[in-house]
Amino acid sequence: MRNFLLFLSTLTCWAPTWYLIKFQFGIVDPIVSVFYRFFLAGVILFIILIIAKKNMIFRIRDHIRFVALGIALFSLNYIFFYSANTYLISGIVTVAFSSILIMNILGERIYFGVISSKKTWLAAGLGILGIFIIFQKEILTFESSNNTHLGIAFSFIATFWASTGNLLHQSNFKNKIPFFPSLSYGMIYGSLFTLMVAKYRGAELLFDFSTSYIFSFLYLVIFGSVIAFYLYLNLLERIGSARAGYIGVVMPIVALSISTFFEGLQWTENLIYGLPILIVGCVLILDQKSKSEV
Repeated sequence: MRNFLLFLSTLTCWAPTWYLIKFQFGIVDPIVSVFYRFFLAGVILFIILIIAKKNMIFRIRDHIRFVALGIALFSLNYIFFYSANTYLISGIVTVAFSSILIMNILGERIYFGVISSKKTWLAAGLGILGIFIIFQKEILTFESSNNTHLGIAFSFIATFWASTGNLLHQSNFKNKIPFFPSLSYGMIYGSLFTLMVAKYRGAELLFDFSTSYIFSFLYLVIFGSVIAFYLYLNLLERIGSARAGYIGVVMPIVALSISTFFEGLQWTENLIYGLPILIVGCVLILDQKSKSEV
């Protein structure tokens, strides 16, 4: 029951973020918005840890792990996702994100030696087929002038870094590194890396004082970062990155519904046919993983 509640709570916090990211575009460079988001989230977590009088002193080797986690999960992941959202409707970005389940399984095989069954790979093949059907037009009719391709490419690159961050956190957990400090330092280090990327690109540290920017920003910081990552990484520690990746399967359904109502998403035949295949493949993957771990 606790795992289900963690899953449902994470989904509830994260699902609206894909749409709310759209309100971060305009005056502020998207990468600067990523910096603001995770720097403030990290500061909030640090304040909580200080109030709780938790140990914040760690070895250099631990800080190297925090830096790696921060760059993957709280920097590059979101730099590419925010960039993808400038070219695509938010619901479509989440469809690409669903491939995190397949990436997590590949990562567990490479880094942790988790051996998947033939049925798992067959299920993964269904997932890949579903993704191909959804993006068939963009894949087979490539036009360099069409920025849709750029958005799709950014989405998959972002998902790769998200998966890498999942595996790094799982490694930290296996090495008995405390959860909250890992999350706090990771967000701070990740945000500082994002700041370096933003300055390298010549972005200015501007801020948008409009109501839409501030309210969406606060939601992304508090619910989409502090609370959601606490819930998700807690779930990941309990059931592993492969099964925790199931959020990536359910998320597109919720996000596509939001996009339909608020962004005028048109459901093409490819999306209608490909999404069920993708979902079936991912559900079969989860079934095989859960059986192998019992």
